[in-house]
Amino acid sequence: MVEQGSPAEEPQQVPAVPVQPQPRTHTVTSHPPAVVALLGQAEAQANGGDLASAAVSLERARRIDPRNPVIYYHLATVRLAQGEPAQAEQLAVKSTSLAGGNRAQQARNWRLIARARRAQSNPDGAADAERRARELER
Repeated sequence: MVEQGSPAEEPQQVPAVPVQPQPRTHTVTSHPPAVVALLGQAEAQANGGDLASAAVSLERARRIDPRNPVIYYHLATVRLAQGEPAQAEQLAVKSTSLAGGNRAQQARNWRLIARARRAQSNPDGAADAERRARELER
């Protein structure tokens, strides 16, 4: 029973930029409140087709929490959607380096790297990135 004046508990998820849906691996409480707000804002902006504003919101989130791999991943998805695959790849590599032992996040990053490499006409590099993603998913 929820006490009067207490919000009902709802599952909380990290907002995702819509380029690539994500399984839940981080809870909202693992991010500073300002970052949570900026991630939500970026999601709404990207869903509305305003990728430039979504990127600005994610850059602000990155300045607040510069070691957060989720922010780098979302920014990479926006950059890829903006037609900047080289920058998307660099951001996904950075996310991978910050992800520590989070194999699911690392695998998502490698899948994004594969997409970025395909967009850069690098099929061998894309195949290598896909292989790394599969290894992490085992």
